[in-house]
Amino acid sequence: MRGRCAIGVTLALLFVIGCSASPEPKVTPPPLLTKVRQWQSQGQRLLGQGEWELAKSAFEDARQLAESLDDLPSVVEALNSLGAIAVQERRGEEAVLLHRRALGLAEESRQSPLILQSLTRLGAGLQVVGQSAEAQERYQRASGLARESGDKKQEAIVLNNLGLLELRSGSFDAARGKFEAARALNQALGEKREWSANLLNLGLVVEAQGQLDEAQRHFESALELDKASEHQLAIAGDLAALARVLEKRGNKPAALAYYQRAYWSYRAVEDMVRAREALERAIGLAREFNRRDELAIFERELKAITAQTR
Repeated sequence: MRGRCAIGVTLALLFVIGCSASPEPKVTPPPLLTKVRQWQSQGQRLLGQGEWELAKSAFEDARQLAESLDDLPSVVEALNSLGAIAVQERRGEEAVLLHRRALGLAEESRQSPLILQSLTRLGAGLQVVGQSAEAQERYQRASGLARESGDKKQEAIVLNNLGLLELRSGSFDAARGKFEAARALNQALGEKREWSANLLNLGLVVEAQGQLDEAQRHFESALELDKASEHQLAIAGDLAALARVLEKRGNKPAALAYYQRAYWSYRAVEDMVRAREALERAIGLAREFNRRDELAIFERELKAITAQTR
């Protein structure tokens, strides 16, 4: 997940929404269970299209029907999918509750893949609400399960998220090591979205250490990967990160252009909080350079956003 901090500071917190952790059935499932799986698949497709509310509705339908059938694996997956959406929508406390319930049911089912999935999701939720100690505990257990099962994808996710905990605590070398390890795994797996998140986080590490040239290279590489996979929200975050580092390097005209592009991208995915932040930075730079035509346009946009979000 890409969590919110100050303007443009995007932390690439990873999790997998809607991945199936239960084994594929050897026989055709009965009609109602088939319907549950169809709703889960529909939710995943909708997420890929950026249709969050429709995806949420599909996962909620899957959860309710799965509960009526007492199908614990399907209930766990639906709860984890709903919790992951709650993380994206900055409803951290709700996400934690959903993932705690999912973990309890996963442990009741005694299916290691479900437990691993739920531990990773719960760790992400705890990370968002600032409960770093418990998040680290959950991740450490998930890391052990991932290595035991050979699940490299989940192992890379856990490494990335542990790296974010190290980054927040100021342990830059430890954070960099975890992000590099996660990147190596994702690169080998061909997981471009996760790989780009690792690059973004590596950029944040070196940016914090004042290595702005290297930070810019990481952010540019992340943007290239995210464009290739058409990961819209990530593209916006990459643009904002580039704008910030360019401004720090003193290239304010280029920073202004990137803030404008970040604004467009955030607006397109209806993340109006970050859109406004990027637009306000663009306004500040346009005013500094006395670029009156652009300033007038930006101020009209800001007025429109303010009216919409009241």
